[in-house]
Amino acid sequence: MKKLFILKVIIIITIISILAILIVLNFSTEVVQNVDNEIVIEPEEEISEEQMRQTTIILYFEDKQSMELVKEERKVDAKDLIDNPYMYIVNLLILGPTDESLQNPIPDGTKLNKAELNGDSLTVDLSSEFLNSSGTNAIYSIVNSLTELKEVNSVKFLINGEEQDNMKEAFVRK
Repeated sequence: MKKLFILKVIIIITIISILAILIVLNFSTEVVQNVDNEIVIEPEEEISEEQMRQTTIILYFEDKQSMELVKEERKVDAKDLIDNPYMYIVNLLILGPTDESLQNPIPDGTKLNKAELNGDSLTVDLSSEFLNSSGTNAIYSIVNSLTELKEVNSVKFLINGEEQDNMKEAFVRK
């Protein structure tokens, strides 16, 4: 009787073991089949050092239709902003927009002589071509773009190192 009981226990354990093995094998096969038939897992692309340094800046240009200033976001390498971010941003403004629905309110031929932060006011010294701008969009294109930086609250303009009668005050964001 005891031998019969031990035999039944061994048979039950063997059956349970075989079932467990079949379940594991069946599950493994389904996963492999899904990977082969439907799911393709690709590793993520490594981020390059250059991509890690990318930052977004906001520049303001005129909309060709409404003639209002609108934002244009640009991705730039953060290391280009280290030495003098103000000169870098103004030079991007002088180059003009990348969006074809926008236009540059800053007159052609304008050159940046200097940009210097004094407290929270930035002094921008431009060439005399800047005086050929019509309206205030050229001024506020620069002011709005530069005041996107936390440390800049106002912008003062010089033309070839000299104050102009119509631009004596410091301009704040419009």
